[in-house]
Amino acid sequence: MRRRAKPILGVDIDNVLAQSDACLRAMFQELYGITLEEQQMTRYDYMTYGVTEEQLVQVFRVFNVRKCRTLKVVPGAKAALVRLARRYEICLVTSRNPESKAGTEYWLHAKGLPYDQLHFNDDKHTLGIPYHAFIEDRHEHAHRLAETGTTVYLLTRPWNAAPLAHPNVRRVHSWGEILDHLL
Repeated sequence: MRRRAKPILGVDIDNVLAQSDACLRAMFQELYGITLEEQQMTRYDYMTYGVTEEQLVQVFRVFNVRKCRTLKVVPGAKAALVRLARRYEICLVTSRNPESKAGTEYWLHAKGLPYDQLHFNDDKHTLGIPYHAFIEDRHEHAHRLAETGTTVYLLTRPWNAAPLAHPNVRRVHSWGEILDHLL
């Protein structure tokens, strides 16, 4: 008898597994004196808050090569991912620039985060991966994924507070809630 493959669970990295926004805001403060508080980030677009395109490019250049190796893990994410990996094939899909691939892989291994696939693509909904479910923090990504029929768990962040516009998107506040839905 042939063993059935595990269902695929899509998981974003930044602000879902990694505390990326906190690191980026600290970098803007350190390099340019720009103070951005998490609660003011009602859009995940730093240029909306006074960051220039040149500053954004420079910060992400440093982030993609060095800082992405040093990020803290979102509370509860590692324990939850370890449990979920027993039941699901973990497919990480990130909007990060592919130049961060080495640093991202280093961080995932250093933090002991299990995964089966790793993709660098901002158009997560176009990869043709048959996700059982997806865990995301960006409103727009969640809704595009939901339109493909995927159930999306939108991890609450200040930048995704807009009302949900698709029945396949479910707001969650913690990794504990995600486990309640998926286990």
